[in-house]
Amino acid sequence: MRTVKEPEIRKNEILDAADTLFARKGFDNTSTGDILEMVGILEKVGIARGTLYYHFKSKEDILDALIERYNRQILSAAQEAASDKRFSVKERLIRTILALNVSQKGGQELKEQMHRPQNALMHQKTQMAVLNGVTPILTKLIREGAEAGYFQTPYPRECVEMIKSIWC
Repeated sequence: MRTVKEPEIRKNEILDAADTLFARKGFDNTSTGDILEMVGILEKVGIARGTLYYHFKSKEDILDALIERYNRQILSAAQEAASDKRFSVKERLIRTILALNVSQKGGQELKEQMHRPQNALMHQKTQMAVLNGVTPILTKLIREGAEAGYFQTPYPRECVEMIKSIWC
Protein backbone atom coordinates (compact mmCIF):
# COMPACT_ATOMS: atom_id res chain seq x y z
CA MET A 1 0.00 0.00 0.00
CA ARG A 2 1.36 3.40 -0.98
CA THR A 3 1.39 6.39 1.29
CA VAL A 4 0.54 9.77 -0.23
CA LYS A 5 3.09 12.42 0.74
CA GLU A 6 3.85 15.99 -0.16
CA PRO A 7 5.87 16.13 -3.41
CA GLU A 8 8.92 17.71 -1.76
CA ILE A 9 9.00 15.01 0.93
CA ARG A 10 8.76 12.23 -1.66
CA LYS A 11 11.40 13.90 -3.82
CA ASN A 12 13.78 14.04 -0.85
CA GLU A 13 13.11 10.38 -0.05
CA ILE A 14 14.14 9.49 -3.59
CA LEU A 15 17.26 11.64 -3.29
CA ASP A 16 18.17 10.06 0.07
CA ALA A 17 17.82 6.58 -1.41
CA ALA A 18 19.88 7.50 -4.47
CA ASP A 19 22.54 9.09 -2.28
CA THR A 20 22.83 5.89 -0.25
CA LEU A 21 23.05 3.72 -3.35
CA PHE A 22 25.48 5.95 -5.23
CA ALA A 23 27.74 5.79 -2.15
CA ARG A 24 27.51 1.99 -2.00
CA LYS A 25 27.44 0.98 -5.63
CA GLY A 26 28.49 4.04 -7.59
CA PHE A 27 26.40 6.03 -10.03
CA ASP A 28 26.97 3.76 -13.03
CA ASN A 29 26.12 0.60 -11.10
CA THR A 30 22.85 1.94 -9.66
CA SER A 31 19.61 1.58 -11.59
CA THR A 32 16.36 3.45 -11.11
CA GLY A 33 14.90 0.10 -10.03
CA ASP A 34 17.53 -0.03 -7.26
CA ILE A 35 16.49 3.45 -6.16
CA LEU A 36 12.81 2.51 -6.09
CA GLU A 37 13.63 -0.58 -4.03
CA MET A 38 15.75 1.46 -1.59
CA VAL A 39 12.96 4.01 -1.10
CA GLY A 40 10.69 1.08 -0.24
CA ILE A 41 13.21 -0.26 2.28
CA LEU A 42 13.88 3.12 3.89
CA GLU A 43 10.25 4.21 4.06
CA LYS A 44 8.68 0.77 4.50
CA VAL A 45 6.36 1.57 1.59
CA GLY A 46 6.80 1.21 -2.13
CA ILE A 47 6.52 3.89 -4.74
CA ALA A 48 5.58 3.48 -8.35
CA ARG A 49 8.11 3.95 -11.14
CA GLY A 50 5.87 6.75 -12.43
CA THR A 51 6.32 8.61 -9.14
CA LEU A 52 10.08 8.56 -9.60
CA TYR A 53 9.75 9.83 -13.16
CA TYR A 54 7.25 12.48 -12.04
CA HIS A 55 10.03 14.03 -9.93
CA PHE A 56 13.04 13.18 -12.10
CA LYS A 57 13.33 12.63 -15.85
CA SER A 58 16.31 10.27 -15.53
CA LYS A 59 19.00 8.90 -13.24
CA GLU A 60 21.21 11.78 -14.40
CA ASP A 61 18.50 14.20 -13.29
CA ILE A 62 18.63 12.57 -9.84
CA LEU A 63 22.41 13.01 -9.80
CA ASP A 64 22.05 16.68 -10.73
CA ALA A 65 19.52 17.18 -7.92
CA LEU A 66 21.91 15.55 -5.42
CA ILE A 67 24.72 17.77 -6.62
CA GLU A 68 22.48 20.81 -6.19
CA ARG A 69 21.68 19.66 -2.64
CA TYR A 70 25.40 19.30 -1.81
CA ASN A 71 26.14 22.59 -3.53
CA ARG A 72 23.57 24.43 -1.37
CA GLN A 73 25.03 22.94 1.83
CA ILE A 74 28.63 23.73 0.92
CA LEU A 75 27.94 27.25 -0.36
CA SER A 76 25.73 28.02 2.63
CA ALA A 77 28.64 27.16 4.94
CA ALA A 78 30.99 29.28 2.81
CA GLN A 79 28.58 32.24 2.82
CA GLU A 80 28.16 31.96 6.58
CA ALA A 81 31.94 32.05 7.08
CA ALA A 82 32.34 34.99 4.69
CA SER A 83 29.61 37.01 6.42
CA ASP A 84 30.82 36.53 10.00
CA LYS A 85 31.96 40.07 10.82
CA ARG A 86 33.43 38.95 14.15
CA PHE A 87 36.52 38.03 12.16
CA SER A 88 38.85 40.12 10.02
CA VAL A 89 38.63 39.92 6.23
CA LYS A 90 41.75 37.74 6.13
CA GLU A 91 40.33 35.34 8.71
CA ARG A 92 36.97 35.23 6.92
CA LEU A 93 38.72 34.42 3.65
CA ILE A 94 40.53 31.49 5.26
CA ARG A 95 37.37 30.32 7.05
CA THR A 96 35.43 30.52 3.78
CA ILE A 97 37.97 28.40 1.95
CA LEU A 98 37.99 25.89 4.82
CA ALA A 99 34.17 25.73 4.67
CA LEU A 100 34.50 24.39 1.13
CA ASN A 101 36.20 21.29 2.52
CA VAL A 102 33.22 18.98 3.04
CA SER A 103 35.16 16.68 5.37
CA GLN A 104 35.38 19.55 7.90
CA LYS A 105 31.61 19.41 8.48
CA GLY A 106 31.21 15.67 8.99
CA GLY A 107 31.18 15.13 5.24
CA GLN A 108 34.02 12.62 5.16
CA GLU A 109 31.66 10.02 3.67
CA LEU A 110 30.68 12.44 0.90
CA LYS A 111 34.33 13.22 0.21
CA GLU A 112 35.19 9.53 -0.01
CA GLN A 113 32.13 8.88 -2.17
CA MET A 114 33.08 11.56 -4.66
CA HIS A 115 36.66 10.38 -4.96
CA ARG A 116 35.71 6.83 -5.91
CA PRO A 117 36.44 6.10 -9.57
CA GLN A 118 32.84 5.04 -10.22
CA ASN A 119 31.66 8.50 -9.12
CA ALA A 120 33.99 10.60 -11.28
CA LEU A 121 31.07 12.33 -13.00
CA MET A 122 29.52 13.26 -9.65
CA HIS A 123 32.86 14.61 -8.43
CA GLN A 124 33.43 16.67 -11.55
CA LYS A 125 29.92 18.15 -11.55
CA THR A 126 30.02 18.96 -7.83
CA GLN A 127 33.44 20.55 -8.07
CA MET A 128 32.40 22.80 -10.95
CA ALA A 129 29.13 23.80 -9.26
CA VAL A 130 30.90 24.72 -6.02
CA LEU A 131 33.72 26.59 -7.75
CA ASN A 132 31.26 28.61 -9.81
CA GLY A 133 29.04 29.27 -6.80
CA VAL A 134 31.87 30.39 -4.54
CA THR A 135 33.20 32.95 -7.02
CA PRO A 136 30.90 35.82 -5.93
CA ILE A 137 31.49 35.02 -2.25
CA LEU A 138 35.27 35.14 -2.58
CA THR A 139 35.17 38.13 -4.94
CA LYS A 140 33.28 40.14 -2.33
CA LEU A 141 35.86 39.22 0.33
CA ILE A 142 38.82 40.12 -1.92
CA ARG A 143 37.15 43.42 -2.81
CA GLU A 144 36.52 44.17 0.88
CA GLY A 145 40.13 43.24 1.70
CA ALA A 146 41.44 45.50 -1.07
CA GLU A 147 39.34 48.40 0.24
CA ALA A 148 40.74 47.79 3.73
CA GLY A 149 44.30 47.72 2.37
CA TYR A 150 44.96 44.02 3.03
CA PHE A 151 45.17 43.13 -0.66
CA GLN A 152 46.43 45.13 -3.60
CA THR A 153 44.37 44.41 -6.67
CA PRO A 154 41.98 46.39 -8.81
CA TYR A 155 40.66 43.05 -10.16
CA PRO A 156 39.17 40.99 -7.33
CA ARG A 157 37.10 38.71 -9.56
CA GLU A 158 40.06 37.94 -11.79
CA CYS A 159 42.11 37.07 -8.68
CA VAL A 160 39.41 34.61 -7.66
CA GLU A 161 39.37 33.13 -11.16
CA MET A 162 43.15 32.60 -10.94
CA ILE A 163 42.77 30.94 -7.52
CA LYS A 164 40.07 28.69 -8.95
CA SER A 165 42.34 27.64 -11.81
CA ILE A 166 44.88 26.42 -9.24
CA TRP A 167 42.19 24.41 -7.39
CA CYS A 168 41.19 22.60 -10.57
